[in-house]
Amino acid sequence: MKNTRAVGEISESNVKEITNFLNNILANEFALFTKTLNYHWNIKGPRFHSLHNFLDEHYHSLLDVMDDVAERVRILGETPNSTVKEMKEAMEIGERSGRDLSSNEMIEDLFKAHIFIQNDIKEKVNKETIFSKDPGTEDFLVGLLQKHEMMSWMLKSHLD
Repeated sequence: MKNTRAVGEISESNVKEITNFLNNILANEFALFTKTLNYHWNIKGPRFHSLHNFLDEHYHSLLDVMDDVAERVRILGETPNSTVKEMKEAMEIGERSGRDLSSNEMIEDLFKAHIFIQNDIKEKVNKETIFSKDPGTEDFLVGLLQKHEMMSWMLKSHLD
């Protein structure tokens, strides 16, 4: 079998560019997942119970998102980032300890990270023609964008 990808005829250079982008998204999803889990563990204050449960839902959703992104990389015939070292080298979302943050600071930090990922996806989808032969990945990214929009709306609602 000549083509090891489960998708149509995409040039090798487009596959590399697309999967590099997906691996960067994966690394940022990993950073956001870790940050959300960190805040879930360290949340305190009068809204503890509701925010603890809320963040529990979010980090579980982000775990599913990471799995979906990694699987998309595999569908394209490449290998996803899969070590902490690879994730750290590719992620652009910074880490922050939850030890000394208020619940609002945590929620705002998560909100900003979601917006970062949204902007990254929008920029790539809006300006790139690499998806002309890969509408599946483009559609996947639009769906991922919608998930982050929903999650950021929920986070923002806790701040308003």
